[in-house]
Amino acid sequence: MQATPQRRFFSPAGLVLLFWLLNAALYPLLLPLWDGFDEPFHYAYAQHLATEGRWPVLGHTPLSKEIDRSLHLAPASHIVRHNLPFVMTFGEFHALPVPERQARRESLETIDPGWRTLPQPGTLNYEAQQPPLAYLLPAAVDSMAARLPLVRRVLLARLAVSLAGGALQLWLTLQLASELGLSVAWQPFVLFLVTSSQMFYATVSRVSNDWLAVPLGTLFFLAMLRFHRQPGVRHAVILGLAVAAGLLTKAYFLPWALLAAALVVWSWWRHLAHARAALAAAAAMALALPWYLRNAALYGSFSGMQQSAAGTGAADTVRAALSIPWPEVTWAAFRGAVWTGNNSFTSFSSTTVDIFLLLWLLAGGCWLLTCRRGSLPFAERLVAAGLAVFFAALLYANALFVAHGSATYHVATPWYAQPLAAPCACVACLGMSRVWRAGRWLAPALAALSAYLICATYFLKLIPLYAGFTARVSPASLLRWWSNDPAGCFATLRDTVAGDVSVVAVLACAVAIAAPAAAVAVCRAAVLSLLREGPHAPDSLSSPSLPGRLRPAGPL
Repeated sequence: MQATPQRRFFSPAGLVLLFWLLNAALYPLLLPLWDGFDEPFHYAYAQHLATEGRWPVLGHTPLSKEIDRSLHLAPASHIVRHNLPFVMTFGEFHALPVPERQARRESLETIDPGWRTLPQPGTLNYEAQQPPLAYLLPAAVDSMAARLPLVRRVLLARLAVSLAGGALQLWLTLQLASELGLSVAWQPFVLFLVTSSQMFYATVSRVSNDWLAVPLGTLFFLAMLRFHRQPGVRHAVILGLAVAAGLLTKAYFLPWALLAAALVVWSWWRHLAHARAALAAAAAMALALPWYLRNAALYGSFSGMQQSAAGTGAADTVRAALSIPWPEVTWAAFRGAVWTGNNSFTSFSSTTVDIFLLLWLLAGGCWLLTCRRGSLPFAERLVAAGLAVFFAALLYANALFVAHGSATYHVATPWYAQPLAAPCACVACLGMSRVWRAGRWLAPALAALSAYLICATYFLKLIPLYAGFTARVSPASLLRWWSNDPAGCFATLRDTVAGDVSVVAVLACAVAIAAPAAAVAVCRAAVLSLLREGPHAPDSLSSPSLPGRLRPAGPL
């Protein structure tokens, strides 16, 4: 009997899809102008493409007069002031009288759109060295909406990348879960773990190149697994194109490019793939080579990273690495990958985040138990290799930033870890589905805490932050603050967020309803599958085409 459209909509997968759509719209609307990580400089890159029609050059390409003016008007965090001393912090902005706040907001919204084509002398875009692929979409938005005020243009670009990047991530995550043999009952659980992360939206719902890098990371794992399963020319080309697209989006795909090349060479050496498949993969990967040759010619650095282009070498990086307290830094990086309050870098309750990380580690530990049995499919070994290679690259990047002086030991870039979200969620769910005695309580705990974190993100953290709340966060203190002067709180929020306050309020309330509903639905499906079917052995999960209602839309 085929499910009706209504039943499919209220299925676990349908509820997760609705939950994602609400967040994908809410986060760009709530985020104040330029409070996304490095967002003004990423947007300046896209704007340069739209107005000049050529690639920017690090050390030469300035900001536009429009963006420079907006930086002098929009409130920013105290962290941003370290780099831009002239900005007004959120605390200073909230302390202004209402007429002054509104006047600054009006000045921000009425900046002449014609200034987008005028370079501002004395400014430089420090993101100008980034690969170009992800900037084409926001550049198209900036060009088509050229007559709109800057705030509206940025909001449209955010919505475009949030919806496009999120839709790609959901589809590719579902494909990856199916490729790894996760049963249809567990696939919505994987989607919920990915889409309930605050850092997922902080990464893909701002204008940057990360909106495309995150789903391309999932695509890399998927293409690698499919090439291993069927090492023909078609899958070799797809793997090569995935690597090339990643390299043309973010330089951190370089370690994965080496892993993909090693897999192709190994498959050819073991006579699993013909030479023409290896050549096809190499030709597809080579599409990104001109950009990196350009980096070498312009900056003397193949990767084009600011730090290496500035002369920070391998020896400096190694010396910095030897001085870093890695256990402490690694745990801080894990915490940041779970929750980081945008450019304000506010923190969540360390106890809550630590418990959440412990649940993830326990789920991963369940998967490791299957490794000890010696029956781990090679596909999962590839996933583990991809995770290990990228994690090592993150540690190297942290050491490079410290060597260059652009980061302290504890200030890494937590949005860099988001391409690992989907494969990590798949591994965690594989572990919980196999060690069923642990999985039947780990799954509800993970789902419940994920739902709490995303709801608390809006109601306990970001909305109060942008409305001027400065006291220690607790339900009682927040309730007193809102009840004392609700009109003033909403007025301050209206002067900071990018979208309409009423729409933000409605969407936030909808998320508060959708999050627990989706958590209960995905958890119920997963736990019932454990109770009915028992644990799934690793060797029984090697088929990429399992039957069921929830299947990928089609071949990649």
